[in-house]
Amino acid sequence: MTTKKGKRGKRKKEKKSYTYYEIKDGKLVRRLKKCPRCASFMAVHKGENARYTCGKCAYTEYQMTPAIK
Repeated sequence: MTTKKGKRGKRKKEKKSYTYYEIKDGKLVRRLKKCPRCASFMAVHKGENARYTCGKCAYTEYQMTPAIK
């Protein structure tokens, strides 16, 4: 009996913790916003519909853009 050899999906690389913080004036400061519901980091989505989204509780904040004249 032969076994099937399937494709392995791409493995996601975990984001390194140093990408979430930066040091300013000797203090540790968050780079990303904090979710008001569950207190986890929010993802930044840029483009036509700029927004912050929480991947844990699905909370979304849209950024207001000025009207086009």
